[in-house]
Amino acid sequence: MARDTSRRGTPRGRALPAQGRAQSRPRQAARPATRPTARPAARLAARPASRPAARPQRAPKARAASGRPAFLDNAAAARRGAPQGGKERRERYQRGQSAKAVVGVVGGVAALAVVLLVAYFVLRSSSAFAIQNVVCEPTEHVSESDIQNLLSVPEGSTLLNFDGAAIEASLKKDPWVGSVSFERQFPDTLKVVVNEQSTDALVVMNAGSIAWYLGTSGSWIQPTKVTVAQNQSVNDAALAQATSEGVLLITDVPSSVSPKSGAEATDDVFAAVRTFREGFSADFSAQVVSYSAPSADNISCTLASGVEISLGSASQISAKESIVKEILAAHPGKVTFINVRVPSSTGSSYRSIDSEDVEAGTGVTSGSASDVQSSDAATPGTDTASGGQAQ
Repeated sequence: MARDTSRRGTPRGRALPAQGRAQSRPRQAARPATRPTARPAARLAARPASRPAARPQRAPKARAASGRPAFLDNAAAARRGAPQGGKERRERYQRGQSAKAVVGVVGGVAALAVVLLVAYFVLRSSSAFAIQNVVCEPTEHVSESDIQNLLSVPEGSTLLNFDGAAIEASLKKDPWVGSVSFERQFPDTLKVVVNEQSTDALVVMNAGSIAWYLGTSGSWIQPTKVTVAQNQSVNDAALAQATSEGVLLITDVPSSVSPKSGAEATDDVFAAVRTFREGFSADFSAQVVSYSAPSADNISCTLASGVEISLGSASQISAKESIVKEILAAHPGKVTFINVRVPSSTGSSYRSIDSEDVEAGTGVTSGSASDVQSSDAATPGTDTASGGQAQ
C-alpha cells in the first residue's frame, strides 16, 4: 500500500521549496525592495562640504573707567538693583553688627569699671595715701586755730577712706561754720575748706542792748553787743549796724525767746516774719529794712523811706501790699504811717504830712484807703482828710 506523503512534515531545519510555500499560502503581492539607492555622484559633488561654523569669540570685557574690574561694577549694579528682600537682609545684618559693637563697648566699659573698683578697694586702706598733713584756711569769723581745735581726723585715715561727714559735724560745733568741703592733695595732704554761714538778720531782744545774729539757715549764730551813742535808742543803733552789714533788723521780740548758738529759731514770731517776707513781692520786700515782732499777731515793718506799716497777722499779704502801694502812690513822700491790719477800703488807714510845720501839732492829716480811691476819682494830688484816725 502506497504511503501518502503529502501531509508528512518536513524535516526540522530544512526549508520548503518555494513552490511548496506558494501553494500552501495565499499569493501576496511582492513588496518593492527598500534598499537605499545610491545618490548620484554629481549631486554629492554639487553640495559644498558642510563644516561646523566657528563659534564667535567673546570680546574681552572692558574695565570700568575707574580702573576696577568690570565684574566688580556689575556686582555693584546688581546690588543696587537687588530686590527689596536683599536690602532688608543687609539692613538686618548691619543692625546686627551695630548691636555687636555696642555690646562690645559696654562689655569693655563694664570690665574697666570692675578693674577700677577693685583697685579702689585695694588702695583705699593702703598706707600709700595715709593722711600726714591737714591744711585749712581761716574765714572772717572762724580762725585757723578754731578749725584746728575742732578738727579731728582719726589715725590711719587715708585720702580715700576718711569720714568727711564726721569731720564736718565736728567743725559745725562752731555756729559760724555753714558747710565744709575737702580737697585731696595726693599723696598725703588733706585740705579743709570752711564756708561760713551767711547772716540773715540782726535780732534785738525786748530789753537790753544785746542782739543776736540769725543765719540764713534759720539757726542762731552768736550774740553781739549793740553800741548805743548818746541820745540814741537801741533800735536806732541796731538799725544802723544792720544796715552797714547788709542784713535785716528784727526788734521787740518777746522775752520768751531764748537764743542758743547752733539752735534753730522756731518761735512763732520768726515764723510770722518769714511768712511776710516770702509773701511780699521781691521789689516791695527789698524796701523793708526792719520788722517789729512783739507777737505773731502784731507784726509791723519799716520801709527804707521811713514809713511804718502795721501789718497784723501774716494773712492776706498780697492785699495788704496792694493797699500800701496805692496809698504811697497817692501821697508820694508824705505818708508816715499805714495801717493795713484789715486790708479793705474802710479798714485801712494812714497818716500823711501836708506841710513841714509838724512840731506845732499842725500839718498832719489822717485818711483811709477809701479816701485814696475818692481822691483818685477827684483832683489828683489833693489830700482828703478822714475821721478814721490810724491806730
